[in-house]
Amino acid sequence: LFVAFTVVIYAAIGWLSRTMQVDAYYVAGRQVPTVFNGMATAADWMSGASFVALAGGVYFGGHGYMALLVGWTGGYVLVAALMAPYLRKFGCYTVPDFIGTRYGGNL
Repeated sequence: LFVAFTVVIYAAIGWLSRTMQVDAYYVAGRQVPTVFNGMATAADWMSGASFVALAGGVYFGGHGYMALLVGWTGGYVLVAALMAPYLRKFGCYTVPDFIGTRYGGNL
């Protein structure tokens, strides 16, 4: 009964907030403030699965596994800082879309 109720609620939210505009679908019509967008990105990086995986990797792999943690964090920040302006400049929403547009992909 609880699962059915949850599915109905999610379906109602999806039905009421449907859109046919690509801009509204991918980037919420560019109406989300920067701070909230950053908080959502940080929550994505600090998800439970990644936290457990990194803690388990350091525990089982030793301190050498910390290189993965540092590289993953640094890579996340670098991609966000260096790619985001170009995504917006080219009017693309995903990294593959940007690469295809920038380098003339045919897909």
